[in-house]
Amino acid sequence: MTYFWIAQIGFLFSCCDFGGANTNAWSGCPQDRHSQSVCPNGWISFEAACYVFISFPTATFANAQTGCTSRGALLLNIQTMEQHRFVSDWLQANALDRAMRWFTAGTMLNSPFGEFIWTGYPVESRNIPPNLYSLWFDKPPTAADQPTYPVERNKLVYGTNGTAWGWYIDVPSQARGYICQAKSLFANKLLPQSNPIDYGQMDSNNIYRGPCFVEQPVDAWFVPGIVVENFVAFGCFANGNPAPNYRWYKIGFISGQSIVVPKRTLVEPLLSPTGRISISGGNLIIHQPQASTDSEYYQCEAYNDFGSILSRTAKIVFGQLETFPKHPRKRRVALAYQSVTIPCDPPAHSPRDSLIYAFYMKKDSGLEPVVLPARPGVFVSQAQALIGFSEATTQDSGIYVCMITMHQLGSRLSDSPKSPDMPLTVLESNQRIQEPRIYDSFPAIWPSDPVRGQTVRIECFAGGSVQSGPLEYTWRRLDGKPIPIEVYKEFNRVLEFSQIQPEDQGVYECKVTDSMGSQAQPKSVSLQIKAWPYFIKTASDTIVSIGETVVMVCEAAGIPEPIQMWYKNGESVSELLAQGKLDSARYTLMDGTTGPASLQISQTIQADSAMFNCLAVNSLGSEASSGELRVLAFAPTFQKNPMVPVDGMVGQSAVMVCQPEAAPAPTISWFFQGNAITPLSSQMDPNTGEITCPGTYCSLPNGNLLVFALTKVQAGLYACRAENQFGSAKTSAYLDVIDPLVVILRPHNMIVEVNSTVIVPCRAQAVPSLDVNYAWFYEDVEIKFDRLDLDARRYEKTQFFRPFDRNYGFLHIVNIQMSDAGRYACEIQTPLSKQREEGYVLVAGPPGPCAGVEAATVPGTELVVVNWTKGADHLFPTLFYQIEAQVDDGPWIMVVSRLNESASIQLDKVSNRRTTTIANLYSNILYRLRVRAANVKGIGEPSAASRGIITLPKPPTKVVQNVSGGGGKHGTLVVRWEPLPYYEHNGNSFHYVVRWRAKEDLEYTDTVVYNPMVVENDTKVQLTITLAEERFYKPYVVSVRGVNEIVSFCTCCLFVPSFLLLGP
Repeated sequence: MTYFWIAQIGFLFSCCDFGGANTNAWSGCPQDRHSQSVCPNGWISFEAACYVFISFPTATFANAQTGCTSRGALLLNIQTMEQHRFVSDWLQANALDRAMRWFTAGTMLNSPFGEFIWTGYPVESRNIPPNLYSLWFDKPPTAADQPTYPVERNKLVYGTNGTAWGWYIDVPSQARGYICQAKSLFANKLLPQSNPIDYGQMDSNNIYRGPCFVEQPVDAWFVPGIVVENFVAFGCFANGNPAPNYRWYKIGFISGQSIVVPKRTLVEPLLSPTGRISISGGNLIIHQPQASTDSEYYQCEAYNDFGSILSRTAKIVFGQLETFPKHPRKRRVALAYQSVTIPCDPPAHSPRDSLIYAFYMKKDSGLEPVVLPARPGVFVSQAQALIGFSEATTQDSGIYVCMITMHQLGSRLSDSPKSPDMPLTVLESNQRIQEPRIYDSFPAIWPSDPVRGQTVRIECFAGGSVQSGPLEYTWRRLDGKPIPIEVYKEFNRVLEFSQIQPEDQGVYECKVTDSMGSQAQPKSVSLQIKAWPYFIKTASDTIVSIGETVVMVCEAAGIPEPIQMWYKNGESVSELLAQGKLDSARYTLMDGTTGPASLQISQTIQADSAMFNCLAVNSLGSEASSGELRVLAFAPTFQKNPMVPVDGMVGQSAVMVCQPEAAPAPTISWFFQGNAITPLSSQMDPNTGEITCPGTYCSLPNGNLLVFALTKVQAGLYACRAENQFGSAKTSAYLDVIDPLVVILRPHNMIVEVNSTVIVPCRAQAVPSLDVNYAWFYEDVEIKFDRLDLDARRYEKTQFFRPFDRNYGFLHIVNIQMSDAGRYACEIQTPLSKQREEGYVLVAGPPGPCAGVEAATVPGTELVVVNWTKGADHLFPTLFYQIEAQVDDGPWIMVVSRLNESASIQLDKVSNRRTTTIANLYSNILYRLRVRAANVKGIGEPSAASRGIITLPKPPTKVVQNVSGGGGKHGTLVVRWEPLPYYEHNGNSFHYVVRWRAKEDLEYTDTVVYNPMVVENDTKVQLTITLAEERFYKPYVVSVRGVNEIVSFCTCCLFVPSFLLLGP
């Protein structure tokens, strides 16, 4: 049997030269360049998990669940925004079929209706975190929607809205892609997606493989008279081992939207009569290209001993750029405050849309560029090749020059000479107002015939008044889809898509509004693109065993829709079948007109080994995808993957790895201490999401042996025997079972003081050879210690430490706060086990803030009623409350210093509402109130302030103080007094009434004062009364009183005692 294995490998590689001269230092394909991953082949590693994205075949939700569990995994569960970004980034880069949605584990519950969970996962990771709710594109239903909600729409799927990836609600019966996920800790339990290219090869440092393209040819640009080099070069480079060689072909196909490849003509430089064509390495070089003979498509073929593959096609793009005519342009005359445009009128050129325009203004020192960011009313249109002024002014008068740059296929080729002078004269005008108007040629698209992947601009330009502010441009898609914010450019006049995609197609409407609110008539344009063929699913390397059925699938898209064709070693499979060179009974070809292009080969034989190409072709050209089919037949071998000794721990599980290479796949037998054992089938535990075993031994999806619930009895020698029809092989290793961890210190429930330092213990005892680590969790969320900060995690107030001293494993909490109270878990981690120990830390301190503070006046009284909800006691009962008031933004003032907690202030025992009445507030004042609670630990934080209330008005109650006189001049009577503060006005329309009379008079005179003059360098205000001459030098009796809108008659006013003043 061993001889047959050698013979099979010899047959497989008999065509190869094993000499070092024909091997590459790196012979892999671009997809092979990835970092070493703990995940199996075909899985993607991110953080502590392995992921696989299944796009073909699609599956219903139930089949997707089965597809994941058969691989040893579960459907996707998202717990962090970083995890979502990983998934969305992968989908954005790889899921080119934007219409496809992807199943996750998300499922809606019937009770409570509308709530989604990650089904199949343990309780602690089943809920969707609230910070992920922003990912919903479909709003989850509420209880009010239940009567009319379609019950079958209950699955959370990933999809894109054109600008981002997020969550939709879908039905489980629709076949879709799906995403599987498993902890990387369980990577040895996962089923590899496929065999790697080195499967069956013993020397991993020198892997033999067929060619794969690293670089494929792209269209080459040639403009006679402008391009310095008088040649074009098409690049083509492939990897492989042995190193590939190259051939080039001329391809004669173009027939509208239905493209065929009738013929390939081999390019043979030695037979070229002109000697213009040469091949260097993989590069095709054409000297002195001529449009009449060199305008066809070209294709590269790379080949080695394993077969050949064809590249995408490329062509020479012949361009033209004439010079500007030398005659000057006609002067353009415009009126000030009106719009005007100046066209560049470029010279003859091709292809169209290959020019980029810039405008300059002539100054004394030369040409000065028109700086657009500083001039929102000026716009340069690439689509219409003009400069536009929304509102011209006399300062815009001058001579303008247009400069053009030829730019094609992503390369800047040449700047042209400047255009002839383009004079503009702006005349003064009295017509200063111009209604906004979008120019007839806008919105406009550049380039006019866009292709997927190009940078595309949709431009809008309008005339209108910009004196009081720039014009406001807004856009919308008429289909209602959002426009990404990052595409808005140049004061929103331009939508610039850096990588245009088919989903960007639609009708775009431009609206323009000036600063006065006048709006131009909206105009729209339809954006339609073409797309070079691109692959949604590419061909890939496929390693199978003889006798198996293999299905190779590729799926391409494009605009127009491409035709997909399969090639074997550079020859059309359909032609080979038509010529009888392939067995039509075993080869089944699907051309891709109604779905993915597939090639099925049944009952494979080694002669089927070859390089296969999938070519997608439309009117723009062709794209190629390739992969190697390798059909193997050999006896099992453990040379690359011998079984290695395993350590296990009592009570835990261990996995004995048995990964032979064999073709066909071997039958695996297990032995313990020389005796055969019969493993059961492993199961997925619905409570933990982990693979478990109903007995002692179970077979995992990938063939490894799971030894469950270890005891010392299971320690010993395990052997794995692999056998197929070509032979058998055996490997063995010891399983050593060590004693379990002994937790000698564990977290316990404790009550601590707020702002204190807390030490939560955790310590385990293990065998000396075992590494032990301690991780800490707060309410199941890991505390991420910052190792750059001496292993401390610093928060705003609290600091978490995990010291590396004799207290290693303990958790130190410095300055603990009320919010830090909760459940703390210590996870003791070893390479063989994880064990959690939990304890509650309760924080004692002053009461928490009260809530729901409400205040209201009592009609007809001066009372204010205050209601609030009692806050948390923080382990000690509340003793009393304090109430504070604030006027405007002033300081908080205590209005109730102690309100004892008692049954008399309880509104509702169930809801812990409290109430009291305040009678000492000023009238007609806008107050906000807040409440504090106190216990034996102190006074707690204040509640949030209530909504403002205005106390009821009443007449002034405060007597005006310190009425005096003096300081006046000849013929005046001056009255001074201390003004009442505003909070003692007690009502609106407050003013003073000054009552005065000469001492000998019987009647008083009342003077109303609303805004008395402030006495300089004093706290008083004053009223100056002008006296008649006969009243000079007499004593006067004066009184001052405050009056508001509540007091309409003086008889209601409060009088101050009469003062005797002397009038000058």
